[in-house]
Order: sequence, then structure tokens, then C-alpha cells
Amino acid sequence: MFDDDYKEELEDGQVLLYARNGIFQARVYKGNRQYINRSLKTRKLEDARKLAVKFLHEIEFRKQEQLPLQQRTFGEVIKEYVQLREQQYQQSQKSNVNTTRKQGTSKYMLYQIKRVSKFWIAYCGKTAVNRIDDAKLADYIQWRKDFYHRMPAEDVPRGAKKDPTDSTLVWETTLAKTLLKFAHSRGYRGNTQLPTWRYKTQKRIVRPTFSPGEYKQVYERMRAWIGETDDIEYKYTRELLRDYVLILANSGMRVGEANNLKESDVEPFVDELGRKNYMLRVKGKTGTRIVVPRTGSVRYINRVFERNAKRKQEEEAKDRTTRSPKRKVDSKGQGWFFAMYDGSKIITLIDQFQTVLRSINLLENRYGERFTLYSLRHFYAVNRIRKGIPIYDIAANMGTSVQIIEQYYGRQATTLALAANLGR
Repeated sequence: MFDDDYKEELEDGQVLLYARNGIFQARVYKGNRQYINRSLKTRKLEDARKLAVKFLHEIEFRKQEQLPLQQRTFGEVIKEYVQLREQQYQQSQKSNVNTTRKQGTSKYMLYQIKRVSKFWIAYCGKTAVNRIDDAKLADYIQWRKDFYHRMPAEDVPRGAKKDPTDSTLVWETTLAKTLLKFAHSRGYRGNTQLPTWRYKTQKRIVRPTFSPGEYKQVYERMRAWIGETDDIEYKYTRELLRDYVLILANSGMRVGEANNLKESDVEPFVDELGRKNYMLRVKGKTGTRIVVPRTGSVRYINRVFERNAKRKQEEEAKDRTTRSPKRKVDSKGQGWFFAMYDGSKIITLIDQFQTVLRSINLLENRYGERFTLYSLRHFYAVNRIRKGIPIYDIAANMGTSVQIIEQYYGRQATTLALAANLGR
């Protein structure tokens, strides 16, 4: 048996042969001060020498053909990606972590990634990640639709839906493409082109919107919920949720855009009618733009500023007492507009929002469609159309196209408007 001190250079030093616990290993330089190691799975020296040279030639061939130097299965990539997202989640839970690092992964998102990853591991976990192409992604759809139907009834998990919805399939295939982009960024796919296929839904997915009566139920319940606790942190979070929901419903911002707002992005102005309002400089998937909320939002925005100022004063007083100045601001020293109790950035308020909806039995609409925070954006669009605001202006404020407004929001709003006209 060879001990761990054994080392031997082969092929003019291009490959290093060494032993670990009596098993021979090989190491080859891949560039950028990085090496690739491989277990040769043998204790015989002569066999190990041949395998080490073969390993070197394999790496040289892959370099020449611009293939990934390290073969990874899709399952291995998924495992690595999940570990990364778990690290992001754990970092977000540490109170002393700077907010610029507290943006990664929510508990809900981590759960969804792990849940959906199980399907992809079962489907093609052992397939080399550079061999997953458009056809492989497309074939997943039928495989997924048949998944629970192939399973004995007693083995189907409790609560599992046998027939995935279009929105479920969109989410799951989008995650797969995210995983492939992750693998590509790590060099696991070499120069293999990323798949361009995407799942086209059989019917248009439109998130449900609140009716005016349902919306009133929501904000009245949030108001009452605030008074049901004496805990300072809980009360702060409930007040934050109330203003967050009211501002989303009156501005049409995307959830991510609201979460990324800084106090410096919220600027007061006076419109041509002499009314005070705010301009919100948001940055989302369509780039940077100005969002102008309804003038009724001014008091909600003022409340947020007042709450932030009070929190900062309390933090400063505590810092002077403890002599441990830990301000939860970003790297440029500017705080978040919607800030959690410790001053950190919002990752998601969906759990708190669902708690409010559950308390008034309003988790779903009458068609069984589940309400989310994005339903507030839908609510804004429908109500602006009903008020007669030009669709072009609505689209510009929401950062989307006129076509999307017409397709996703217009049908319901114009039906209501037509009913109002016919009822005159």
C-alpha cells in the first residue's frame, strides 16, 4: 500500500500522480491557477500511471474541442445550486449581515426550489448537464403530466395534484432553465448553446384580482390586525404590510420593484392641479422608470417615511448605549424605503399577507384561483381602466406593453365598464 506522501509527476509534469488512503489520484492543471482532480480507483501503481495519462489526454481533448472540462450530471448541478440558495437563506437570517447580502433567497422560495428539483432529478438527474437541450425540456411536459398517474395511488403524496396546471409547468420549466444557466456560468456546459425552448401555455395565465368589495375587506382586516398585538416588532411588521399593500394597489408596481425601492427613490412633487404626490423611481425587469401612484397614496407613503425615521432614531439611541453602531443600510449608506424591523430589505411579505387573507377566508377567488401580492398589480390595472385612464398611460406607468394590458387586464375591466354604460 502506498502512503499519502507518495507523489509522482508524469508526462513532463503535466499530470501529478498521488495516493490518498492507498487509492491513487491524478491532478491536471486546467488554467487560471485551478486544477482538476480525479480518483483513479486503483491501488496498483502501473494501472494508476496508465489511467493518469489517459486522464490528461482526455482533458487536452476537451480543451481542444471546447467541451466542458468537468462532466457534471444535472443532478449534481441541482445539488450544488440548492446548496448555494441554502447558504443565501442562512445569510439572510443573520441579523449582523449587511443588507446588500440579505437579498438572496426566502424560506418560501427555497422550499419551492427543493420541491420542484425532485421532479427534475427523477426525470434527468443522471443525464450530463451539457446534453440537456430543447428536446429534453420539451419532453418533460408529458413526463410531468403522467408522473403521479404512473404511481400507485397509495404512494401519491398527500395533497399532491395529479394534473399540474399551466402555471405550475411554467414555473418548473423556468427553474430548469435557471439551473442550466447556473451550470453554464460554472463552465459545466462548455460552449454548448443554452436551450431556447419555453413552455407555451394552453391558456393565458391571468392572476386573479380583488373586487372592490374584497379589497375593502383586506385593508379593513389589516387595520384591525395591527391593533391585535402589543409586541413592538409584530406591530411594526403589520403596519409595514398595510402600507406596502395599499401602495402596491395604488401604483401598479411589481413586488420586486417595491422591494428594491430606496428612500432616495421616492421624491415628492406637485402636479398641475396643485396636488402633492410622489414619484417612485423603480428598477425592474423592464429597466428603470418613473411610477406615479394615485394621489391618495400620499398618506401611506408619508407613514412609511415617518416609521422609518422613528426606527432610525431608536437604532441610533441604542447604538449610543451599546457602542455598537450597526446600521442596516446598503453599501452607499441609503436605507430601504420598505424596511423590515431591523432595517433590512424585504425579501417577501407573502406569508403575512396570506395570514391576513386566511383570517377573512379570502385565500382564493370563487374560481379557486389563489390570490398573491401580484393580485394587487392586477387590481390597479383593472381599476385604472374602469376609471377611463388611457391604456397607453397605464402601460407606461406599470412598465409593460399596451398589448399585455389589453390581453391580461382589459377584458375584465372593459366588461365592467360596458355593464356600467348599459345600465345607465
